[in-house]
Amino acid sequence: MSEVLVVDASVALKWVVTEVGSDQASDLLTQMAHGALALVGPEHLAGEVGNGLRKRVAQGVLRADDALSALDAIAALELEFVGGEDRWFRSLAAALDWQLTTYDALYVLLALDLDAELVTADLHLIETARKRALPVRPLLG
Repeated sequence: MSEVLVVDASVALKWVVTEVGSDQASDLLTQMAHGALALVGPEHLAGEVGNGLRKRVAQGVLRADDALSALDAIAALELEFVGGEDRWFRSLAAALDWQLTTYDALYVLLALDLDAELVTADLHLIETARKRALPVRPLLG
């Protein structure tokens, strides 16, 4: 069975926008393609990636058609999107306790629920995961 990693939007964006850590993020996709890893994310990941792409269009970093193509590329990956109504309802208490957004709390909760390593480039999320003794793989470049 493949190792399961929970990825957040900061990682998924690195798959489609060249930035610091993009090479490491691409390595994860290669490992997934070879069956060494299973990459999962909470169901809201696509919306967060879409918002990240929208911000890059507003900043003039991407053209709108490139952003749309980038989101299509994310959709085509063998990334598993995991739902969980119960996790959504637990996210507020976790976010308040951990001083995160509810969206970021969902990544931590999913990793805890799956007993999986969290992969992120978000420094605050890395710190929060480490405080909870959750295995975390920083993608900082």
